[in-house]
Amino acid sequence: MAGILSTTQQFIGETVLNHKFSKLRRDKKVVNLLEAQTIGLVYKVNDEKLFNAVKRLIKDLTSDKRQVMALGFVDDITIPDYCVVAYSGYYFNRKDLNWYKLPKSDYINTFINKEYDILIDLSTSNDLILQYIIGLSRAKFKVGRQRRGFTKYYDLMIRMKRKAPMTDFAEQAIHYLTVLKSK
Repeated sequence: MAGILSTTQQFIGETVLNHKFSKLRRDKKVVNLLEAQTIGLVYKVNDEKLFNAVKRLIKDLTSDKRQVMALGFVDDITIPDYCVVAYSGYYFNRKDLNWYKLPKSDYINTFINKEYDILIDLSTSNDLILQYIIGLSRAKFKVGRQRRGFTKYYDLMIRMKRKAPMTDFAEQAIHYLTVLKSK
């Protein structure tokens, strides 16, 4: 019975996402990292090591002229203590999802509707919740790993080995975002 319920939830969630995505209108634009004033980061918090790597990335990308905001999904009913650190982003968990596993939090909707210059998807998993956030984001330029299910959401996909760590992907994303010419 749990398998049927989970499959139904997934189907409804994907249907809602596809419907909303088909109506999404955003100002697509290639944005060079050096010209970006706002950057959004999305990722799944798997452990403290990954959390600390993203925290360092936020620090490296933030400047007087650039604001960086991270949104992390914790696939649990509680948020670990290490996530409760000043200036490390916003974290949400299963309690912030509705019955069909899509966000019901006002903060997540605010993140989705903000027109970031660049949105970088640091995740490696194919979670519906992350697809929802990335797919419906109004960011001008969306960047992520090339992987099944997400290709229609990105403006720039970077091919990486399947098991390549997030830090390797972040390094490649920063490299390409630095050499790209803005229109």
